[in-house]
Amino acid sequence: MPKSRRGRILAAGAMSVLAMALVAPLASAALTGSDGPAPTPLPDRVTDTSQLPSGWRQSDDRVVTYDGDGTGLHVLVADAAHAYKWRTAATLSEPGIDTDQWIGQSCVTASGDRAVVVYAPRQAVNDQLGFQQGAFAAVVDLADGTVTKLPQLVSLAYFNPGCGDGEQAVLSRPQGEGTQLLTVDARQGSVTRQQTVPGQLTSAVPFGTGIAAATGDSVVSVDRQGDIRTLARTAGAPFRLVPDADSGLAYQVPAAGKKVEVRRVTDAGSDRLLGSGALGALAVHGTGGRVFVTGKGAQEDTAGSVVPKSWPKGWKVLDVPASSEVSTTGVLALTSVGNGAEAAGGKTVTVGPATDTAEPVGIDALAPGTGATFDFRVKPESPQQGEGAEQSPALSISGEAPSDGLHTNSVQSPSDAMRLDSVDDGPAHTTTDPDRACAVTRNDPELQALQPSPDMVEWATDLAVQGRLDVRRRSGWNGTDLSSYTPQGLFPPVALKGGGRVPAQIMLGVLTQESNLVQATSRASAGESGNFIQGGYYGNAGSVHTVDWSAVDCGYGIGQVTSGMARSDTTYTAEQQKAITVDYAANIAASVQILQDKWNQLYAQGILANGGDPQYLENWWFALWAYNSGFNQPDASDAAAPWGLGWFNNPANGLYPPDRKMFLSSGYDDSRTPNLWSYPERVLGWAAYSQQKTDPTTGTTGPAFTVGTWPTGNAPDAEPPHDAFCDPAANACDTSKPHKVDGSSQPEGPCQRDDFKCWWHQPSTWTDCTATCGTEVLTYEATDPEPKATSTHPASCTSSLPSNALIVDDVPNTVKFRVGSTNPCAGERNWTSRGTLSFTFGSAEQNGATVYPSKIDFHQLGSGFGGHFWFTHTRVPTYTDSVVTGTWTPDRSLKGWARVMVHLPDHEANTDQATYRVDLGDGTVVEKTISQDTGGKNTWVSLGSYEFHGTPSVSLSSDTADGTGDDSIAWDALAFEPLPGKPSDAVTASPSPQK
Repeated sequence: MPKSRRGRILAAGAMSVLAMALVAPLASAALTGSDGPAPTPLPDRVTDTSQLPSGWRQSDDRVVTYDGDGTGLHVLVADAAHAYKWRTAATLSEPGIDTDQWIGQSCVTASGDRAVVVYAPRQAVNDQLGFQQGAFAAVVDLADGTVTKLPQLVSLAYFNPGCGDGEQAVLSRPQGEGTQLLTVDARQGSVTRQQTVPGQLTSAVPFGTGIAAATGDSVVSVDRQGDIRTLARTAGAPFRLVPDADSGLAYQVPAAGKKVEVRRVTDAGSDRLLGSGALGALAVHGTGGRVFVTGKGAQEDTAGSVVPKSWPKGWKVLDVPASSEVSTTGVLALTSVGNGAEAAGGKTVTVGPATDTAEPVGIDALAPGTGATFDFRVKPESPQQGEGAEQSPALSISGEAPSDGLHTNSVQSPSDAMRLDSVDDGPAHTTTDPDRACAVTRNDPELQALQPSPDMVEWATDLAVQGRLDVRRRSGWNGTDLSSYTPQGLFPPVALKGGGRVPAQIMLGVLTQESNLVQATSRASAGESGNFIQGGYYGNAGSVHTVDWSAVDCGYGIGQVTSGMARSDTTYTAEQQKAITVDYAANIAASVQILQDKWNQLYAQGILANGGDPQYLENWWFALWAYNSGFNQPDASDAAAPWGLGWFNNPANGLYPPDRKMFLSSGYDDSRTPNLWSYPERVLGWAAYSQQKTDPTTGTTGPAFTVGTWPTGNAPDAEPPHDAFCDPAANACDTSKPHKVDGSSQPEGPCQRDDFKCWWHQPSTWTDCTATCGTEVLTYEATDPEPKATSTHPASCTSSLPSNALIVDDVPNTVKFRVGSTNPCAGERNWTSRGTLSFTFGSAEQNGATVYPSKIDFHQLGSGFGGHFWFTHTRVPTYTDSVVTGTWTPDRSLKGWARVMVHLPDHEANTDQATYRVDLGDGTVVEKTISQDTGGKNTWVSLGSYEFHGTPSVSLSSDTADGTGDDSIAWDALAFEPLPGKPSDAVTASPSPQK
């Protein structure tokens, strides 16, 4: 049985950032679905300028925010002088990553002219090294949209990046047992200094001529030589450092009684308490030396706190929610930002597949000075889309993986990874990957994954946790060659030690966090088939130019099952591997089995939460911890060696803000920044609040699945304190005192070990579960039938062409079009394919081998003509390793006139530069360029009529003069319609230059 759903024990290797995503509803009322009449469209600016402060036309106030979807992370800007009219400064993404949501954060330099941005695919938060060293960084010019991507990968932690009172910023990432600090000159768009210092430093910002940061229970400064000096020692872990304009540094620190203090320390070490409030009720923000304290309670409940007039110069208290995003001068605060489809993922899963169109963003704002509120609606439209989508220099195009080791080594040996399926299966012309390292290939039309609806996922989960997921899959299910099976016949449930079973909401939370409740690519709608959703199948770390079979992460499907899914791994049979790939129910059965195994593993070691009754959702905290980041077994030869659950997912880890509340408990804006919470926190958040689904027919929005129930009606009541798993005797973790190693330059820190192996292996009781903990709510009983989903993109089954037309389909006649056990084209198909579509894939030489990067962005979907088509995205001709060429050839020669018809699918085909090259059979080639955008219809389009003199062929390549990786180009069926004579649409054969 697999050791974990990812097969990732941290000591065994790093983890890929390329898994998949999830989705949730929106906090902002601006874009929330409703059963009522359509609301009045919201403006993209302030329309009633009388609500703005006087002098707004001359103001230099600027507000900058961000929001992500499947097209990228949008950096949005609004200026007071233009009535806060919103515009898109840039949209940041990477061409080799197929995700449904980009996440990140930004800071603005003192001039207000530039933003330093950290961005990553949402799935990076599920992997330790993806989180810590897998985010991209860029400098964005807020005036003209120029994007300068930086050549380093950095941390996705909430405090990254950190801006100061000038044009510099600091980026950070863990480096071994230390922290690497990167000083960025935003004017130059370059990293000007790199320093690695010992210990775990957080909240790093430029300060004076060096850097200030938090470490353990101290605020420290780091000079240019890397020497560390303590500025202040505190009673807790400092966070949110903000430099002011007078050589001071604002910061927050947790205090006793669930309080938080706002303090100021100077370079000379003078430390002063300025105010306090409830933890989470206030926060410090700042730009360009200005410091803003948001929230209520900054002047209450603390002896010696001061009145507003005594706040330092350049500081201002704003009566707005603590989590607000503040403009550069504090005139405007954003209280909610979102597109209604985040939650670590792109579109609500029932709306349809991912698209290349940005989601509109709803923004709620408040003017602290007047109390006026504003609601905006912004459609992201980047002025320099090409720059934001260009590959980051942090990704090597030479075929070498990044030096930081961002991948799980799932392959046992290079020879295993590189073997072909057979001697005849060369990868240059087959759509599959015979040279792959993972068990099941992409782009096999006989191995497509069926996309489930949320109802189908909840049904399978409810039955699986009851041990009753025994629905019969008949032979050939979904067009595969699988024999008949049942999901839990292939993956039998495992009895829990101590009795009981997995609560449904725990498993639903896992599936939400892992994949957005999808089994197939996010480009497939519910009821449509396509390639499986997968992790780092190509080992490319996001590069569209790199294939590294030795660095793959073989995560498959809705549960991202990884262990047992490498080609060289024999944990599963070939039948089990295929079922995990194509069948969401089988994947869920395997995922439940893995989670049960994690529970038993921890139970055997006595690592139990609140007594270990599995009916309570919070008692799965440790199993979730292990499910995500593995479990470090005791060392039989060294009883003193650390063992247990790793430091990364410990809530006390400084990677997560100390004042965070339960994930999603404050609203769905939390879904914009899932990196602020550990994995178990996110899963319990989904279990309590669900993601949302939108009915594609009615447009109404509601929960994707039934949430758990809590006796107090308030899920946060049962959450463990952030320091619950921090005990000096248990895991060398102590939040009450700093740690210093004699004779070492390591600074103080809460983890008392230099190697951060503060691993947890003790039972813990933090609540009375009978009074506070959540329990499951089942929607489906074991006897309920499997729900069905109707695709929003039904196949075109019947040919409308004349009966003598020679149709050349994109797949052979032997491929069976099935949706589950149903043939939607039964009795409707009136044609047979009379030829072949063959491909040539762009290649590159990397690491001494020929690889095919063009397959990274090559996809299939079970729709279009006959229930299948292929597509990729256009690239300029110089990207030879990314170009795909498909050629249709009939099975006979043609003499005389014939019309060439091409079938275009109703989605994933929108380039207006599709150039077809028609070979007339005698070597003469004629070009015809058309738009593939049909306005959402399956339709046949004429390429004109030609006089043929032999066996013809028609070719279509993905290279276009305007190819940026944004426009899709498709290969579906093509037909030759013989004609009795020369027609009116005859094309004169003016030979085109040969490619």
